[in-house]
Amino acid sequence: MTLDVWHHPDVLQLLGEIEDLARQPKVDEFFWLRSFATKNGAGSNPDELSLFEAADPPPGAGSLAVGEESEGESGARRVFRIANIVLQGGGVLGLAHAGFVTGLEYAGVRFIGIAGASAGAIMAMGMAAVRGNDLLNPTHRKVVEIVGAMPMATFIDGPYRTRRLIKQFLLKRQSYLPSSWPAWIGAFRQILHSRGLNSGNAFEDWLRSVLSEHGLRTITDLENRLNTIADQVNGAKKLIGKGKSPLSSLAQSVDGNQLLQIMAACTPIGVKFQFPKDVEYLSGETGSNSPATLVRASMSIPFFFEPAVFNVNKGEKWERFIKEKFEYLADKSKQRELAHMDEVAFLDGGIFSNLPVDAFSTILPEVPTVAVPLMSASPAKPYRRRARLSSLAGDVGTVAFMVRNQRDRDAIEMLRRSEQRFKNRKQGGVNAGAEPPTFPFRLSPIDVKDANWLNFVMDEKDMMDLFLIGLRRARDFLENDL
Repeated sequence: MTLDVWHHPDVLQLLGEIEDLARQPKVDEFFWLRSFATKNGAGSNPDELSLFEAADPPPGAGSLAVGEESEGESGARRVFRIANIVLQGGGVLGLAHAGFVTGLEYAGVRFIGIAGASAGAIMAMGMAAVRGNDLLNPTHRKVVEIVGAMPMATFIDGPYRTRRLIKQFLLKRQSYLPSSWPAWIGAFRQILHSRGLNSGNAFEDWLRSVLSEHGLRTITDLENRLNTIADQVNGAKKLIGKGKSPLSSLAQSVDGNQLLQIMAACTPIGVKFQFPKDVEYLSGETGSNSPATLVRASMSIPFFFEPAVFNVNKGEKWERFIKEKFEYLADKSKQRELAHMDEVAFLDGGIFSNLPVDAFSTILPEVPTVAVPLMSASPAKPYRRRARLSSLAGDVGTVAFMVRNQRDRDAIEMLRRSEQRFKNRKQGGVNAGAEPPTFPFRLSPIDVKDANWLNFVMDEKDMMDLFLIGLRRARDFLENDL
């Protein structure tokens, strides 16, 4: 099924509203960093990338390119707003991310840093694949095409009885009748045998094919592409004052492997991995795998998908990694035990960092960052001293929710304290160099209503509704949140 959003009347109306909102001065106040690229010849890569303050564009820079028509004008010098984006995990609800990214890109925003966990990892990797070797390439049309054609129902790829049981459950059909008991027993045995109801192979095969079509056949290909983007940023012509960089963090080169951040939870050691940067701690052969394996690791929803298993890079690198992570948290014998492991497994990145809001706080910290949580309208159930067996699963889910969200709450609180220090500096007249006019971070939560994050059998209407929710949120973000 292919999701056709571009002829939907609500989409066309929202894009028109976004185009108007994008011309407001307050939008440039937050998206303070602008860029254009000059190109020679027929190549697709920019020969020179320029960065400058939106308030003081260089002579002849032209006007901001808004919408598809402006981007396609031949010979025009295209000017874009530059930002980072952080996408929260949320199963199939990631379709709302596609709507949000569409809205911001239509407003002339391009993303240097892209981070995500679980469903956010799918969008993040898709954007990195689609933009190719040019930071300023738009991604939304192709990414919407990718996620709109995603064969979600086929991702339920466990044994037949298990697949049928899951689909009955997702479609809210009776799945507790005696006739279903053999399927429940089989599902329980499946979890005991492989720790997941579905292998995840169908998802990985689909994404491998998609990434290959966009030139990403191996993780090494991905790293090379990210390094090309980093080279553009590191070598950008600085246009704020004479010899003055608009980004103080550019005094040190940006590492390409940190411009894309895919989060995954490593077990049994209990450590967050950040891909592709942390691929170096896995076996040397990992680089020849498809980048789809990294997203598959981040998408390993506990019990729904089997964990993704990788061999470690035995030797000095792995031992150093273990020492760095456990030097003050485990005794020497435990460190030796972990250092001699042969393989590790990965679970859903949302376990440790479902919304990694601080992904770019140490690299490109002055670049505006938009973090996009996915909020659910599921009602909270009151605590009961005594619970039935049927409610224990809900209690386990609540504990998992608390664990994964506390880390993100702590990170958000740190950002709020940083924002207060930023405001105090501004009020005190302290100027630490080129600084954004406003604090360069915003949360833009998307309310996905009562949509089920595990609904892998949703129909086209549900998919369109999620896309529109994300696109409306982008419109509201530009209108109200800046």
